[in-house]
Amino acid sequence: MRTAVARALAFEPRTLTLGAARSLIALAELSVLAFTSDTDLFPAVPNGPTGPRCDGLRVLSLWCVSSSPAGLTVSRILTMAVLVLAASGYRPRWTCIPHWYVTFSLAAAIHVPNGGENVAKILTLLLIPLCLADDRIWHWRRPATPLPAWWRGNAYVAHLVIRLQVVIVYGQAVWLKIVEPEWRAGSAMHYIIQDAYFGSTPELASFLETGVFAGWLIPVATWGTVILETAIVVCVIGNPKIRRAAPPLAVVLHGGIIIALGLVSFGLVMISLVAAASSYRAETPLCPKWPRRSARRSRARPAASADPVDHTR
Repeated sequence: MRTAVARALAFEPRTLTLGAARSLIALAELSVLAFTSDTDLFPAVPNGPTGPRCDGLRVLSLWCVSSSPAGLTVSRILTMAVLVLAASGYRPRWTCIPHWYVTFSLAAAIHVPNGGENVAKILTLLLIPLCLADDRIWHWRRPATPLPAWWRGNAYVAHLVIRLQVVIVYGQAVWLKIVEPEWRAGSAMHYIIQDAYFGSTPELASFLETGVFAGWLIPVATWGTVILETAIVVCVIGNPKIRRAAPPLAVVLHGGIIIALGLVSFGLVMISLVAAASSYRAETPLCPKWPRRSARRSRARPAASADPVDHTR
C-alpha cells in the first residue's frame, strides 16, 4: 500500500512521450478530416439517417449542431483548428477538453468508424486528468514547477486506466487471433490483404505473395502480429524500464499495417495509445528539479560581510 502511494506521489505525467502521444492522436484525426469528404464521412446507408448520426447522446456532437452543407463546413473548420492546436502542444491545460470534445464528436457522428475513432475518444478523455494541472505553454518543454501531490494521484490513476485499456485492447486481439485456425496455421494475413474493404491494393497483394516473398512472408507476418501484440501487453504491464520498449514495438506493428493495408489514422491512434501508456517519469514531489552544481556551490560559500573586520590590528 505504501509503495503504491509513493508511486502516485512521485508520478510526473508531463513527459515528452505523453506530449508526442497527444500530438500524434490529433494528427490522426486531422488526417481523417483532411482526406475524407462529407459524403464519405456520412455516407447514405439503408434505413439510416442522412448526414451525421445524431440519435441519443450523439446529439451532443459538434457535427449535429447543423447538418446543412454550410454547417458541416463550419464543424470541420472548428474541429481542425482545435486539432491543430492540440497537435502543436500549445497550452495542454486549456486544449485537452476541447481536444476530447472534437474527437468524441467525430467518433459519434460518422457512420462507419474504423475502430481508431473509438479508441481516440476514450484516450483523449483519459488524458484530461493528466493535462488539467499542466501549466506549461508548450507540452514539449520541461516542467518548471512541481505538481500538487493530490493532482499527481489523480494523474497516476488515469495513467493506470490508460495502461489497462492497452492490455484489454491488445490482449483481446491476441485471444481472438489464436482461437482462429487461420491464425494458428499462419495463413490469416493472406485473407486480410485480399479483403475487399480493408485489404491491400491488388498490385501490393500480388507483390507480397509472389517472387522473393512467396512462401515465407505471410506466415512471418501472421505470427509476427501475434507476437508483437503479446509483447506490447507484457511491456505495458511491466515496470517503467520495460514499458519503454512498447512504443517501438507499436511503431513496427502498426507501421507494417499502414504500409500493407493503408490504415493510417487507425495506426497513428494505436501508436499514440501505447506511447501514452508507456509515459512515466518519477520525481520527488517536493524537489522536482535538482539545482545546478554551480548554484549549490555558490550557496555553500559564505557571504561577504558588509562590515569587514580589519585583521591587521
